[in-house]
Amino acid sequence: MRGIFVSSLCLQWAGSARLNRLIQAVLWLLVMIGSAAASEPITLALIVAETGLAVDDGAPARKGAEIALAEINQAGGLLGAPLRIIQLDNRSTPLGAKRAAGQAVDLGVQGVIGAIWSSHSAPMAAVLQAARIPMITPGSTRPEITLTGDYIFRACFLDSFQGRVMARYAFSDLGCPTAAVLKNINEEYSITLGEFFSAYFEKEGGEIVYEGNYQGTSVDFYDLLIETGVRRPHTIFIPGYSRDSGLLMKQAIKMRIHAVFLGGDAWDGPIEDYAGTAVNGSYFSSHWHPGVDFPRSRSFVALYRKRFGDEPISSFAALTYDSVFLFAEAVRRAGSAETGRIRKALADTRDFEGATGPISFNADGDPLDKKVSILKFENGSRHFLRFIGP
Repeated sequence: MRGIFVSSLCLQWAGSARLNRLIQAVLWLLVMIGSAAASEPITLALIVAETGLAVDDGAPARKGAEIALAEINQAGGLLGAPLRIIQLDNRSTPLGAKRAAGQAVDLGVQGVIGAIWSSHSAPMAAVLQAARIPMITPGSTRPEITLTGDYIFRACFLDSFQGRVMARYAFSDLGCPTAAVLKNINEEYSITLGEFFSAYFEKEGGEIVYEGNYQGTSVDFYDLLIETGVRRPHTIFIPGYSRDSGLLMKQAIKMRIHAVFLGGDAWDGPIEDYAGTAVNGSYFSSHWHPGVDFPRSRSFVALYRKRFGDEPISSFAALTYDSVFLFAEAVRRAGSAETGRIRKALADTRDFEGATGPISFNADGDPLDKKVSILKFENGSRHFLRFIGP
């Protein structure tokens, strides 16, 4: 209104036609500049793997972000401006993730979504905390990630919780008194989750009969499995990713090692492609399943099916969808694209209704009361068994 008022006075004061036209041209230019500024996109960077070992988890994350982006912009965007998502490849390495985070800072983004693997999120968090840019990791469960600082948040549960849940489930629900734990020595996620499982399994009254390590790029686990087999564990916990865990299980079955295989949330990739039928009868903890009965989950599944057909839906797609909306809702509540105000609005998030369930953040940027879904592989399909809450 101030611009219109000033322009009216100026036009009354102008005594000549030339001056009048000049003033009109200047005012038109100012209006156009103001309009352009008002419609400047609010920009998010999505930093996940587009190449390398983590690509199986990066691909569903990109799909979840794509669905959220379309839904937000079809509803009018944020603060009268469109939301834009810039995709950056972390190349499945910590160094690649750190460089991508630096690139996001240079691009002047208002927020970052990513990464999925904890080993990638840790270096990103350090860069983005220093730059005071809010970061939400959809799937990094290592507890230390959000302790980097007050600009770092996550949409998923923590390894300390899922390790406890799987240890209790193995001992009490499945009746397994002994366990072996086989860890991917290249990934802090695997090491940390394995340690939590072992500690809680023994606390439940079980016995860890063997702990072994393997390289994440391994394709032959013979020596490791020989050592595992002679201990005859009732269950084998493999806190690895889809590729390494699947190949390990497949070889174990060929070597006639009979035990109940258990895994963590990182099994929620195309593990069947690597394990084949060896995955049948195994259990794992997950953040979500398409069959859960949350209203936002039903809506997300419908949008996913419309866009991508009947392909399996990873929990990392749903978690990334929620992460984008957590950022969007924070921008709306902040009424600003300034990163400090967005951070505060994120920290104040209470009872956000996501596809993966309700989210309220605690003082560390972790979601309160996030439940674990227990899933079982049967006949090549994943079956939801139950929720286990804190």
